[in-house]
Amino acid sequence: MIPVGVFAKPPLPGLVKTRLMADIGAAKATRVYRYCLGYALDVARHSGLDYAVYLSQESDEAPFNEEQYRLQKGRDLGERMLNALQDMLDDGASAAIIIGSDCLDLGAQRLQQAAQALASHELVLIPAVDGGFALIGCREADPGLFRSVHWGTSRVLEQTLANAHRLRYRVSLLESVRDIDTLQDLEHYPELLALIASS
Repeated sequence: MIPVGVFAKPPLPGLVKTRLMADIGAAKATRVYRYCLGYALDVARHSGLDYAVYLSQESDEAPFNEEQYRLQKGRDLGERMLNALQDMLDDGASAAIIIGSDCLDLGAQRLQQAAQALASHELVLIPAVDGGFALIGCREADPGLFRSVHWGTSRVLEQTLANAHRLRYRVSLLESVRDIDTLQDLEHYPELLALIASS
């Protein structure tokens, strides 16, 4: 069984969706994050795959007061993903997947598709339209995959693919999705617009 690691932060004002805060305020940005987080956890639960939550820091906020979680470890996002992938592989998995908690375009079927791709590829990615990726799956956790990647920029996917090429990985690129980071992203999701309009 290939496990899924859900990367998340405690849903606290000022800590999540900081780019959205400038446009809609911290409280509404946090409501958006809570909605997306709940969606990501539901997708993981219904994917048919094992899953673990990797949280950025200790929290007793819902849903983490009821959900078991592991802590992310590392100085930057790349190191934290590397350590989480290695953690899942050390548990005996043949491959492991990580998703974020800010994408409503990922469904359980997409996770299953990514897991299937790992049978014949060392790396699977679901690109995000902003130049990053919303899902990464690996059969081994090589530090070189995350080296010299400028996290949070539009070059993340490009640089990750360049690293994969140097490692001679067979790469499966699945259909792109949209992360929810900006007000323009919200406009693609009526349910999120309704959420912030009612708050």
